[in-house]
Amino acid sequence: MLDLADEASKLGIELFVLDDGWFGNRFDDNRALGDWVVNEEKLGGPLNDLIAEVHAKGLKFGLWFEPEMISVDSDLYRAHPDWAIQAEGRGHTYSRNQLVLNLANPDVVAYIKAAIDKILTENAIDYVKWDYNRNITNIGNGDTYLATQMQSHAYMLGLYDLVSYLTEKHSNILFESCSGGGGRNDLGMMRYFPQVWASDNTDAISRLPIQYGSSYLHPTISMGSHVSASPNHQMGRTTPIETRGNVAMMGNLGYELDLTSLPESDKEVIAAQVAHYKDIRPVVQFGKQYRLINPEAGSNEAAVEFVYEDKVVVTYVRTLSTIETIETTLKLKGLEEEALYCLQGTDQVFSGAELMYAGLTAILPQGDYLSKQYYFVKQ
Repeated sequence: MLDLADEASKLGIELFVLDDGWFGNRFDDNRALGDWVVNEEKLGGPLNDLIAEVHAKGLKFGLWFEPEMISVDSDLYRAHPDWAIQAEGRGHTYSRNQLVLNLANPDVVAYIKAAIDKILTENAIDYVKWDYNRNITNIGNGDTYLATQMQSHAYMLGLYDLVSYLTEKHSNILFESCSGGGGRNDLGMMRYFPQVWASDNTDAISRLPIQYGSSYLHPTISMGSHVSASPNHQMGRTTPIETRGNVAMMGNLGYELDLTSLPESDKEVIAAQVAHYKDIRPVVQFGKQYRLINPEAGSNEAAVEFVYEDKVVVTYVRTLSTIETIETTLKLKGLEEEALYCLQGTDQVFSGAELMYAGLTAILPQGDYLSKQYYFVKQ
């Protein structure tokens, strides 16, 4: 892990996140959910020692939890099998080898509060990924018919009580909500978790409609968007690191891949992407977004523009290569007609009127899954 943190630090990355597997007897996904105790033998020492080493490398530290779930093979289930949501007289229905804790039960909420609070209090954690990887089924824990009918509602009230307590007490921590991706990307959860993982599908081309659609409901600053390995582990698609970076930079840029196994050429690209994103980050996070080409409308392309103060970022992606077709013209929006905009990395200067009414011709070489990002600064 420290080798990975070393590489992340060298590339300018700001946050190192320890994912699933750090707690209890969690040696596979069949066990230990609910046992929120640091496995120091597995980590080679106390969690805070690891955090201190990560912080010493100039990185913040994040930790994964899935607090609402329970494994049958766990100390918690052996002590409290009645805490799992379950219809009386029926066998368990598993998803991802796990069950859901009954947050309609105040004792369950109190236990999770204490367990998670202890870890967050005793360790210098900067970020929490709060996962939720299955739906609730077999509802039936109520003492009465009416209590069972109200269980889903009572569950959400218990959840809001839990996350309100933890996020208010640990207000220095950034909490990100995840539910198989964006399965619970709603305003109720965003009241407590200002950042949301939009989808577990990290394939850059698949991400285009996901991110485009998300932007209709939620601000860009709330959306996590990462570069993953290629070929993508879900789609099997091979996309250039440049396109993966350009797509991820339309949200909160991150990387989820083994940096230590990458060729030096990819590391150089990532370092440049990270440095560039730090420059354009305010434009993407705080700027006004204009949707130029909808990737879901039978299109072979996508284009999005962000305008913030004197800076403009435009990202264009072409899915499949074409032949004997006219290049796409992107007509930008939200600019000052009389102002001059310099295309960074070149000596080209355009008026706002030219960019909005004549447009910007997007020229790409032959090849699939290619993209280009344009960065303008008003003179």
